[in-house]
Amino acid sequence: MPLVKITRSRQVSIPKGLCEEMGLQQGDYLEITRAGDQLVLRPKVLIDRAKAELSQLLEPVWERNRNLDPAALDAEVRQAVDEVRASKDQPQSRGRRR
Repeated sequence: MPLVKITRSRQVSIPKGLCEEMGLQQGDYLEITRAGDQLVLRPKVLIDRAKAELSQLLEPVWERNRNLDPAALDAEVRQAVDEVRASKDQPQSRGRRR
């Protein structure tokens, strides 16, 4: 188990191996809570990052449908979002959530 030290400004460094295992990157946010005598860190995704990821996922849809009328495009986007939501409801293997 890695040992870390609290610095003068109450900062800790997360060991590289743990960051890689969890997919943590510089600038990511973590929620910290207390569970008895333990501190628990959980990765958190802010809505702005989620919007950026959704936009990136939808870019191919926009490109494929550039010449469609807006109503047809909206229907395809709604269908794609519904498919993603349905896939999120299915049990997944343990790992980093995105």
